[in-house]
Amino acid sequence: KINGIVLLSLNESEIQNFGIKSIEELDSFIDLLKQLQKNNNDQNNEHNKQKVEVENQKDQKKQAAIPPEDLICPLSNKLMIDPVIAQDGNTYERKAIEEWFKNGNNTSPITGEQIETFLIPNKLVKNQCEKW
Repeated sequence: KINGIVLLSLNESEIQNFGIKSIEELDSFIDLLKQLQKNNNDQNNEHNKQKVEVENQKDQKKQAAIPPEDLICPLSNKLMIDPVIAQDGNTYERKAIEEWFKNGNNTSPITGEQIETFLIPNKLVKNQCEKW
């Protein structure tokens, strides 16, 4: 790698090997090298900015792939499709809570309190799940 200091230390015959015939041309050549180096640094900075932006977009996509906790059934740990409210006031995926009751459980999976098997559709959560 050659820099301006090395170029300045070259003797006249060495300078002529570069096709440089005068100190003025050498100064111009050094200025050109500095400009090229600056352009290269600018391009590297822009490339690094773009790389960071791409990584940020990847992170956002990964985060977007994980549903909000309120949309996840506490029994199945999956995004709810048919959310229902049980007597304990919590929302579950219909199939998961029905399976819970079918297995002989008559308590809340969350609180442990005894509850009835009556379920109410949770339209608000269903809309949120569909939008997500």
